[in-house]
Amino acid sequence: MKHIVPAFIVPNIIYLTYILNTLRPLRCMILVTAKSAKFAKTCLNCLVPTYNRFRMSGCAISSVVSAILVLGLIVAFTTTIHVSYIPAWKNDAERSHMDDTWSDMADLKSNIDILSAGMVTNPASNIQVSVPVKMGGGDIPIVSTGKSSGTLSVNLNNCGMAITAYNASGVVYDSGSDLFDLGSISYSSKNNYYINQVFEYENGALLVVQDSRSLVKLSPAVTVSKLGATDISVVVSAVELVGNRRTKSSNTIEVVYLQSNSSGVLYSSSDLVSDVNITVSTNYPNAWAQYFNTTADRANLQYGTDYTIATTDTSTSFALTGGASEDIRLSVQKITLDVWIDA
Repeated sequence: MKHIVPAFIVPNIIYLTYILNTLRPLRCMILVTAKSAKFAKTCLNCLVPTYNRFRMSGCAISSVVSAILVLGLIVAFTTTIHVSYIPAWKNDAERSHMDDTWSDMADLKSNIDILSAGMVTNPASNIQVSVPVKMGGGDIPIVSTGKSSGTLSVNLNNCGMAITAYNASGVVYDSGSDLFDLGSISYSSKNNYYINQVFEYENGALLVVQDSRSLVKLSPAVTVSKLGATDISVVVSAVELVGNRRTKSSNTIEVVYLQSNSSGVLYSSSDLVSDVNITVSTNYPNAWAQYFNTTADRANLQYGTDYTIATTDTSTSFALTGGASEDIRLSVQKITLDVWIDA
């Protein structure tokens, strides 16, 4: 009896053989992966005790907490310095800078006075000087290096004088337009912490302006003094600054240049007069009123009897009256200087 293989078995065997041949690479991959997994499991079993020991200890937590505390201390320290100390340090530094700038402006006036004296002695002299002015400051190295700034102006404000003298016959001298515009040099601070100030040279004087207050700190060449028991001497040396109007802002050092120009006597007579009126055009009339009052008081003159002072928003008038007779000796001279700053 012959064994007959069913017809459906042969195709199935062929199909199964084909499948087994196809899955052979996958079987190899499974074997390799199984070996790798076994090795990884062995390594993981070695690492688990170490991880557990690290987790059970406080090293990781204490390290993180320590880092946070140190960072917090740094932030707190930095904030305290910036809020509590740096403003005070910057205020002191800017105040020191204002002292330096005032010194520079005082040197400027001193140089103008020296040039004026040289021009009176030798009108033909030709002298040029330069005066540096510190414009900004208040920086603190490393901690806060930011600087304040300032503005330097030449002939920005209209300043001048008008002088008239009288005797029994009427007007003896009138300055007219000779002293109408004498020029000015001013420095205005732009501080960040310290109060802002203005230092202005005008009509031969150096003024300090702070908020709404102003004061003549360095006197002009306007002197009033007694001659004997009754006679009074009035000497005016007006300084005219000639130059283009210019304003410059910076936080470094700027230079003001001065050069002698000319000088001359406007009025000088041996004849005495009975009344002298000096009117100063200025943006700071109160400062000039105080100056004239102090000057007259030092000359032992009485307000209301020997002199009066009147002010407006843009001028101060000093009216000097002699006694029963003509007893005031007046002398007026004018010195002209060229002034400029770099572009």
